[in-house]
Amino acid sequence: MSDFWVVCFDVRDQRRLQKIARELENFGVRVQKSIFECHLGNRDFTKLQKRLLGLMNREEDHLRCYRLCPRDARAVEVDGTGKKSLDHDYFIG
Repeated sequence: MSDFWVVCFDVRDQRRLQKIARELENFGVRVQKSIFECHLGNRDFTKLQKRLLGLMNREEDHLRCYRLCPRDARAVEVDGTGKKSLDHDYFIG
């Protein structure tokens, strides 16, 4: 079973930002410019976190990861053009 994660980032360097966003696309769905929703088990989340930490500059960049409980994940509301992400299968190599 997977958990619902919201991953947010603020990256100063455009090149690092693109690498981090590309890596996150392997694990989840971009819902805003620097916010991704990921449906991941513990092992895959740990793998994602390790990869992101390897790409970011801890002196300049900022990364936040929120795990939502199933009740909170069901309560996510989306207004405007966005859609609620679903639990999809992702290839994580």
